[in-house]
Amino acid sequence: MADSNQVENEPDAAFWQMTDKFIGFANEQAASNELGVVNASFLFASARFNTFLIATQCGNKETFEAEKAAALEYFVNQYKIALTEHMADYQAKFDTYITASS
Repeated sequence: MADSNQVENEPDAAFWQMTDKFIGFANEQAASNELGVVNASFLFASARFNTFLIATQCGNKETFEAEKAAALEYFVNQYKIALTEHMADYQAKFDTYITASS
């Protein structure tokens, strides 16, 4: 997964712009849908796109099958890192974030 190292090392401006757009879209959806449904949809879409990425990088079914376990481990680890960082941030600034969004 060649392109993943750039995100791990130092995201560029395009990364942050896309992140903000994805979050903005999720927030728009949350205005008229249950948060749990928005979250589940976001996770499902991410998993589907991640699988598409793996398949296109592998190029054929045999390589896809050979790389599937490593890719799954990579994406789960990246999600765990991001979730841990965001939870620590919310823990430190909980009152600010939740009061501001309420």
